[in-house]
Amino acid sequence: MLFLKKYKYNDNNLAICYYRFSSHAQNEASIDQQREQAKFFAQTHDLKIIKEYSDEAISGTTDNRPGFQQMLSEVAKLKPSTLIVWKVDRLGRDRTNIAIAKDTLRRAGCRVKYVAETVANEDTPESQFTEAMLESMAEFYSAQLRVNVMRGMRYNAEHALYNGHKTLGYAVDGEKHYVIDEETAPVVRRIFEQYASGVPMQQIMNELNDAGIKTTRGNEFTINSLRHILHNRAYIGEYHYNDIVIPDGMPSIIPCELFKTAQERFELNRRIKCHKSSTMAKNVSESRFWLTGKLYCGKCGESMHGLSGTSKTGATHYYYACNNHRKHKCTLKNIPQHQMELNVISILKTFLNDSENLASLAVDIANYHKSRNDNSAFIASLEEMLKQNEKQITNIVNAIANGAMSSALTDKLQQLEIEKGSLTDAIEVEQAKARLIVDEHSVKEYFKQYANANLDDAEIRDSVLNYFVDKIYVYDDKITVTGCFSGEPTEIPFTEFSEFDCETVSSILKSAMQGAFFMGKCGIFTSP
Repeated sequence: MLFLKKYKYNDNNLAICYYRFSSHAQNEASIDQQREQAKFFAQTHDLKIIKEYSDEAISGTTDNRPGFQQMLSEVAKLKPSTLIVWKVDRLGRDRTNIAIAKDTLRRAGCRVKYVAETVANEDTPESQFTEAMLESMAEFYSAQLRVNVMRGMRYNAEHALYNGHKTLGYAVDGEKHYVIDEETAPVVRRIFEQYASGVPMQQIMNELNDAGIKTTRGNEFTINSLRHILHNRAYIGEYHYNDIVIPDGMPSIIPCELFKTAQERFELNRRIKCHKSSTMAKNVSESRFWLTGKLYCGKCGESMHGLSGTSKTGATHYYYACNNHRKHKCTLKNIPQHQMELNVISILKTFLNDSENLASLAVDIANYHKSRNDNSAFIASLEEMLKQNEKQITNIVNAIANGAMSSALTDKLQQLEIEKGSLTDAIEVEQAKARLIVDEHSVKEYFKQYANANLDDAEIRDSVLNYFVDKIYVYDDKITVTGCFSGEPTEIPFTEFSEFDCETVSSILKSAMQGAFFMGKCGIFTSP
């Protein structure tokens, strides 16, 4: 035998309303439509609406809805006799959540009335059966919709089509294919080029935000949003969706080599950070392996790290070792830390004290800057953003002139004016950068700070190393030095280290170092 719960309902004409709109269903009644029908229902049933609650673009499969939870928390205090909703599925699409919500409402003395669905006296078995059927249908619809949506999204993914995820630098054509957005793609290229050349993410973030450039969600850039962009393989043409990966599934915005350089920069920064943390934790400043991140095994290509060992006499010795050596996957011998670092310092001193080398390098850098450091595309993208901004301002001004005055319009106009100022300032800054004279003379003047630099100072030494050296490959009998923009790598036999023939070593390093300075300093020179 079925026993029904008995509730004591409030004896008044007070009503509350709840509206919900889910972004997944395009044919659902909007909040305004639901409100209009609820007010009509209240008038025809002699009810007085005392409060309204709503949730927009939130799925009914969850009860974690602000408006919904506020309604349940306030119903006992308000003591209404009736809750007006459009349909059962507006309360939710999960039968358990609906049952708990209705029990809370009824314990507070509030009946539930549906505008678009007829349910008789809700205390009868027939009405509860009808409600249960409607709730089951709502849950079934949600589950079926989820399956259909996932099927459609997987089909889109298999054909490299747009799946609702906006990506900076891309637009979507009429057939849902990704195409390059010429307005924002230069921003993406700028981010990669700056980071790959050594500009800190904090500086990149500040420049973008100062220029008024926004993310795809309309927010300011953060370190995390920049990190996501710099790791996104979509920019080299790889389409990703869950387990589906389609090479060349979308147009690439940056070359693979630039993407690779950015990832190497991430790895380098990570290793340096880990190394510094480890050194501080061990409190052994004398064992700071400052070549970490620059040394690579010439045999297997793996990076080299610092380690220590204790001899039979109890003395501690420090080495640079190939990461694969300890795994018995490489035969490269461990290199004493002091020997390797002393050799590198001597090489750098020899190179920096050779005025002929620095003069030759200055010419190469000036030529490189003229051919590569072109920010015209970025300026064009800023100018296009400014053009769109001014168009929006004109439209709002015209609307206000025609009598469409509202606080929303004036607030939007004020926001656009602020963005216009930021864009204008950013364009002026970029144009000023483009006018900078980067020539042989200005580079030479900049290089004066490195002449006879004290490489025993850790800060100066690290700065010089990062500016002039890209990678150092270590073999059993030699090392190979590469600059960031050098052509062929240059080999230096270990025999040279013991001799330290300045003229010979300088000659050997000259071709390796040329262009290396551009690792992170493109465009900073000014004429004295």
